[in-house]
Amino acid sequence: MIPSRLEKGDKIAIVSLSLGILGEKDCRHELEIGLKRLEDFGLVPVVMPNSLKGVKYLFEHPEARAADLKEAFMNPEIKAIICAIGGDDTYKTIPYLLDDEEFVEAVKNNPKIFTGYSDTTNNHLMLNKLWLSTFYGPSFIVDLAELDNEMLPY
Repeated sequence: MIPSRLEKGDKIAIVSLSLGILGEKDCRHELEIGLKRLEDFGLVPVVMPNSLKGVKYLFEHPEARAADLKEAFMNPEIKAIICAIGGDDTYKTIPYLLDDEEFVEAVKNNPKIFTGYSDTTNNHLMLNKLWLSTFYGPSFIVDLAELDNEMLPY
């Protein structure tokens, strides 16, 4: 399955499927930069409910990380999903997703652009198993919220 292209006004979900650094105070400035840059592209960022709960909480609650991805796929208004950053334990979300028939059906019936890299490879493999074409590419913090006056040219 190939998701549709983004258009101005489309909503893009931001999920923290691994390291929950986006919710830390030290990362607040990057959150603001990244949100503004998405808005400058004409997109509407939607930070998923658990994505800002911080490193400790998200490490201890992979089910919360999985719930955010499920909610993003279930919401027909969201057209794309971008991972906040990689990490090292996104594999813990997979049983909460692949064993959830509602999630599986949402992916199949509502394909969306999905992007991220590094530890997110686990999620790419899971979604590819469900026949969704994904994009091994930009993450929110590293690629959209770099600390500079402008985004990196690539």
